[in-house]
Formats: sequence, C-alpha cells, structure tokens
Amino acid sequence: MIMLDMPEFLALAGMPMPTRDMSAYNGRDFECACGQRHPFYAYMDYRNFPSTGAKAKMMVSCPNDPAYATLIETKLKFMVKFEKFISLAGCKV
Repeated sequence: MIMLDMPEFLALAGMPMPTRDMSAYNGRDFECACGQRHPFYAYMDYRNFPSTGAKAKMMVSCPNDPAYATLIETKLKFMVKFEKFISLAGCKV
C-alpha cells in the first residue's frame, strides 16, 4: 500500500458513486493506513467508487484513529466469491 497526500488519494479513488450496502463484507480483515489490520464493518464505509467488473472499491476510516483513511478494493475468486480486500492506498488527514 502506498501513502499519499489527500489530493493524490482522492484522484486515485476517482469519482464517488452512490453508497452500496457493504454489510456482506463485515468481519473481513483489511490492511489499514495506520499500519494495523482491522475487521471491516459497513459503518466504516465512508464513500464508494467505481471499480472494474464486479469488484467494489471504497474509502474506509480507521476505527482506532479517524485521521487515517484507506482505499480498499475487493478481490474476488472466479468473479463471484469474495477472497480478500486489497489496500490500494492510504492517507492521513
């Protein structure tokens, strides 16, 4: 994962899209910009962004320090089954 400043982070994320229900991913770990691993919960989902195929890309806040934001994307197995989160980038506000 790369650490970016806020303008670069938002440019990498792209244009926001309407929020989707991400509760299906609750409890799955992701690498946070703070350097730790945390379980994902839908309430952490700050903003959704378009991604390729059936993947989901979202910006989440750190549950321990809300100054950190992480851009994560789902990795799917056989285009249908969730495998893991990929942390694309992080930033500290």
